[in-house]
Amino acid sequence: MLAQDNGYLAKTGLDIEFTTGEGAFTAAPRMVAQGFDLGYGDVNSLMEVVAKGAGDAPVGVYMMFNSSPSTIAVRADGPIRTPADFKGRTLSGHATDVALRTFGAFCSKTGLDRSSVKVRTFEGSMRAQVEGMLNGADYEGCFGYVSTITAALASADLDASQKLRFINYADLVPDLYGSCLMASRKIMREDPAAVTSVVRALNLGLVDVLKDIDGAIEAVVRRDKSVRRDVDKLRLLTTLKVEMSNKEGRLLGIGEVDDVRLARSIALVAATNDLPRTPGVREIFVRDYLPPMSERVTSLAS
Repeated sequence: MLAQDNGYLAKTGLDIEFTTGEGAFTAAPRMVAQGFDLGYGDVNSLMEVVAKGAGDAPVGVYMMFNSSPSTIAVRADGPIRTPADFKGRTLSGHATDVALRTFGAFCSKTGLDRSSVKVRTFEGSMRAQVEGMLNGADYEGCFGYVSTITAALASADLDASQKLRFINYADLVPDLYGSCLMASRKIMREDPAAVTSVVRALNLGLVDVLKDIDGAIEAVVRRDKSVRRDVDKLRLLTTLKVEMSNKEGRLLGIGEVDDVRLARSIALVAATNDLPRTPGVREIFVRDYLPPMSERVTSLAS
């Protein structure tokens, strides 16, 4: 949004139409099903789409989240402190929640027997789900993103750091990445210069976000007057602190990946989600369109 407001997208000469997302895990399959040129969403879902044989599967071109955003939130005053404590418990999450969909990888890396944990799906809002757990619902943990859950409680004027304990995937399954910008094979084939232009424009938007956090929030408010500035600012700051704080960013710059780490991640997701094959790294991510590291963010300090 800031890239658009600051004119970076206009300078590409492209007419870009935005469509609202339906959750990070749905982005890659929606790109295939609905023919989008570009999309932003979870790379683990992209691995599934590629592995299941979609010939026109998109490819990641800019890795925004260099750490897994996923978590399992539990009561701060409850008995669950480690992955082993989930044995015999019930967890709740939205059917397309990234943390739920990569729970197999979590179990594999922590030694938790997946069959010992009951997982149920939840249809309501994240706030309703977490508040239900806090108020004695029949589940003892909630799948989600740290930033999303933190913001959901803040919208109820509750402090997640006081109410919840987070069991974070980034700490326990460090090979997993999160959300990335994806491009369709069609646009990469027919207009690679357009992909380069959009990636550069969005990269400049990220640079500007870090220069002016409040300005970034105003870009959201201009499009949705119902947004609470304090809640979305907390969401953004938590995203920077958690989803984008891997040391890899300092070494490689935001947008880039480590091929060895990504290969391990692909193999882990393929094995734990029973995918029909293990995709190659370049089927999932290409760095061909990235700006040089000197133009990308290497520190998230604001």
